[in-house]
Amino acid sequence: MPLSRILSPAALVLPLALLTVGRAPAEDSELSRNTMRGVQGVQVVVEDLKDGARQDGLNEKDIQTDAELKLRLAGIKVLTQSQQRVTTPGFPFLYIHVNTMLNRGGTLYAVNCEVSLIQEVLLARDPSISYSAATWSTTAVGTIGKDRLPQERDSIKDLVDQFLNAYLAVNPKSE
Repeated sequence: MPLSRILSPAALVLPLALLTVGRAPAEDSELSRNTMRGVQGVQVVVEDLKDGARQDGLNEKDIQTDAELKLRLAGIKVLTQSQQRVTTPGFPFLYIHVNTMLNRGGTLYAVNCEVSLIQEVLLARDPSISYSAATWSTTAVGTIGKDRLPQERDSIKDLVDQFLNAYLAVNPKSE
């Protein structure tokens, strides 16, 4: 087997992993979970995918529908953009970003999926300063065959499940 075939998955994953190293996203911790306390609902925002990923069967609409369905089934209100901007303190939204890179042979994708809760935060020393920031997030990195790319939705749903578990840990349902 040629060395280039053995290194292909690693060569694909490394650039994607480096994209996440430069940022300091929130994580799934007790502190980040506490930032969800009292959040009544979220808007779901799916970042635009690369054209190649769309052509190979992964699309934003399906990802959005999957996430919104999971939220509704868990009893979390799914907000429209106008509801999120006008009626919801902190303007919370669940941000889903899927970054893909196809290998040179055109047979294997490296995929970096991130699901984050983004909401308005205030600067403690000057509460007049606010900005949107990820207060909770989870990420998965891996490879998948080009012909199986639509199945990557399952990995994204797993990340949304992690969000649901974290959310419900601090916002338990009333009996």
